Amino acid sequence: MENISKNKKSFQTEKMKVPAILFSEERNFEKSDVLEAVEKIAENKNVFCSIAVLSEAHTKPNIENPTGAIVASKDIIPKMLDAATNCGMRVILTDLSESELTEENIKNLFAEFKKNIPSKKIIGTKISKKMVADIFRHGSPALKNTFPIQTKNEFENTFSQGNFFANQEISEQEISGAIPKIISWIAKFRLGLLGATNSHFVYLMRVSEILDENLASTLGIRNDQYVFFMHTGSSIVGRYTASLYTQRKIKSFSQKLILFLIKLFSKCDWNDSKKIDIAFRATGNYGFANRTLITCEIHKALEKILARKVSTELLYDAPHVYFDEETHFDQKVIVHRNGANRAFGASKMARHAVFSQTGEPVLIAPFVKEIAYIGVGTDQNEETFFSANHEIGKITGLENPKEYAEKIVQEMEENKIIKTVAKLETITFLTY
Repeated sequence: MENISKNKKSFQTEKMKVPAILFSEERNFEKSDVLEAVEKIAENKNVFCSIAVLSEAHTKPNIENPTGAIVASKDIIPKMLDAATNCGMRVILTDLSESELTEENIKNLFAEFKKNIPSKKIIGTKISKKMVADIFRHGSPALKNTFPIQTKNEFENTFSQGNFFANQEISEQEISGAIPKIISWIAKFRLGLLGATNSHFVYLMRVSEILDENLASTLGIRNDQYVFFMHTGSSIVGRYTASLYTQRKIKSFSQKLILFLIKLFSKCDWNDSKKIDIAFRATGNYGFANRTLITCEIHKALEKILARKVSTELLYDAPHVYFDEETHFDQKVIVHRNGANRAFGASKMARHAVFSQTGEPVLIAPFVKEIAYIGVGTDQNEETFFSANHEIGKITGLENPKEYAEKIVQEMEENKIIKTVAKLETITFLTY
């Protein structure tokens, strides 16, 4: 372990082909199982340059790559990702006022959410076989002509315009060759579900502090503005598909049985890199569509409860469990972000009318259910492969959690990972 700077360390053992760069002063990495995990990953000769380990990094059962770690490689390494394909977050800006967000209106609003954004139900919004195929191929834009999408910049402000196949044509035959028919059938019934985990949520939050006036103004964020902060993904459609290709160890007997039966009656080659790429991108597209549909339900509920035309605008929709081909250090590589936002600086967002001025929005989830942050990526962050935290961490029992959160965000700024734009505070939330 060597100190590079106050908030940055390098870690390497004899077994490791590349070092791990640890972007934190806070974590006691010397005693962390995160180090054991990255040491094992770095034994792989295909890992490129270094492994970036963010301050929130923590291990999960059955997943080799810690959440909050970024691995670049020459080829796809499926086991580097959690099975939650395109688990991601979005922030929706609104024109809601304090006077209309009465206790009764908030109560009625979240009652509508519970009814129309279910979690533990088996069936969500039913869609056709054709729409499933269209979502897998084209992502959230496949919903355009079927659902009342009224949120501004719904696709323009979604990562890759809501389609992981944005730069390539993919056929239905290629999709069916990579995703078992039973999973495509399940996909007809699982759209619009929040997810039965307490890490998935819809928060109503208020912008409590503007930290950069110019950036906030350019992004359309204002002080005391009310926003919705959402976290969810591709449901069991992505989870089962990814589990087939990643060969994860499953403890649940029912999940083991389901996966065994899927494999028994499917003719997929689970080691075919092309099929792995298609399967992860297609089910990732289902995650985009899921958040788009839930946003439709949020908008519909707002107009029903407030009895007026409501303005909503998507600030950004960002996946934090996915892989993609990118150019870093003058080489094309596959970047695996497991529990990490992409955080391109303004120069790498040149094609976007707004983000080319600000950098890519970075959404940092509500910490201890109280405080969240919005930042933007910088052009000085290549050591993380232009990545950033998607949360503060899983720390509990802190005497002053807000102070801790501020220290982590300050660390990110000092490492030139992000520029912080605004702080958000919780009004109420829906989770399971």
